[in-house]
Amino acid sequence: MSLLLGPYESGVRTWEERRHYVSGQLAGHAGSSQSYTALSELHDVAVKMESMLRGRLHHVQDKLAVMQDRREAIHRSLLELELSRKKLQSSRLLSQDREKLSTIFSSLAGSTVAVSALPDTGLLGDLREAREAIILAEALMELKGY
Repeated sequence: MSLLLGPYESGVRTWEERRHYVSGQLAGHAGSSQSYTALSELHDVAVKMESMLRGRLHHVQDKLAVMQDRREAIHRSLLELELSRKKLQSSRLLSQDREKLSTIFSSLAGSTVAVSALPDTGLLGDLREAREAIILAEALMELKGY
């Protein structure tokens, strides 16, 4: 920013100093009317140049403020996009887990091959617990807004 504002700030200071110097010369002037007229013209030029450079400085500052606001808005949008991407990824993983669990349940419930006379109740219990944990995790994620 100093690269953009520096020349204008320096110009304003320089012309302001010149204006003050010429004002002092005018206040203590004891010479001819011709020299007084020349000093008055120099004073007018200093006033106009200072004013013009102040206007440009304010214009550049306003433009920089607009650009900064836009940059912050883009940054916020990128953060929101990243959050949405993470939510989508989490949702996909959850969907895949749900699909895998459903496939396992289906294969166990619909299996026509008798592996043993007694079903593996430990495995079925573990699967039910896993399904309940997934359902609880989904509910927690929804509650937290993910």
